[in-house]
Amino acid sequence: MRASRSWGTALKEAVVTNWPVKATALVLAGVLWAAVAAEEPTTQLVPVSMVVQPPTGRTLKGAIPPVQAVYVGATRELIKLYSSPPTIQKVLPDTLSGNEYLLALGPEDLVTGRTINVRAEDVQPRTIRISLDDVAQRELRVSPRITIVPDSGYVLLGGIAVTPSSVTVRGPEATIRRLREIATVPTELTGITQPVRRTVPLDTTGLGRVRMLPDSVEIMADVAFLAERVLMGVPITIQADRAATLTTSPLAVLVTVRGPGVRLARLTRDSVTVVANPVTDDLPVRAALQVVAPEGITGVATPDSATVQRRGRG
Repeated sequence: MRASRSWGTALKEAVVTNWPVKATALVLAGVLWAAVAAEEPTTQLVPVSMVVQPPTGRTLKGAIPPVQAVYVGATRELIKLYSSPPTIQKVLPDTLSGNEYLLALGPEDLVTGRTINVRAEDVQPRTIRISLDDVAQRELRVSPRITIVPDSGYVLLGGIAVTPSSVTVRGPEATIRRLREIATVPTELTGITQPVRRTVPLDTTGLGRVRMLPDSVEIMADVAFLAERVLMGVPITIQADRAATLTTSPLAVLVTVRGPGVRLARLTRDSVTVVANPVTDDLPVRAALQVVAPEGITGVATPDSATVQRRGRG
């Protein structure tokens, strides 16, 4: 019994004696073990923050499937990944027209903080299915909302040409179905003294997520200096039944033509036609004269009327 008490007393004294020193040593041993363990390389599966950018004018439908990454590194480095998760950023192609897209992933896509010393080994899963909103596509005519005001003494020849004349529109089916044409952004050009060639954006006001390919067009218009010229002795043509039995007085007139100077220089009196169209068979009758000139050119006859009568009468 005495021996047993001596052993117990000795054990108690061994534990109690210098206990602060012994406790400190125990703590230090634990810290040392933790430090060594933290430096040992290990493998960890870490959640990934996914950022997917859909094509312009479209939206993602539903949640992005969860993605994880396998990292190798020291424990203390791997712990940092939970406060600053790795990310993957992907941009879906603009040419995508379907409602689903299989997105391929790999370790090379992972982005981690610069101060985190780890190595990416794998991504799980390697492909995810991305769902997008319903989309429709149509080819629509472009309507130019362009106003061209030539400077004084100049004239706009013909209309406004648009290239391309139609564009592809893509977007929500309900929106695409109600569209009949696509207009340009309203544009006014004033004081123009030369041919116009300009790129104009298409108007997307009120179209929401509709996307256009291309999103701009080129407009072209011919503007030229307006000149005047007088053509002498232009014969009068009668438009009436049995016109061959009729004649006019006078037989020919002066015609003042107006239009682009370059074109007027090439005109002859055969380039225009002066027409008398009597409105009654009760002859003789005074008929107004109409000048028929090439497109882009106007003409006025002097005098502006002639007497239509049957041949052989004075």
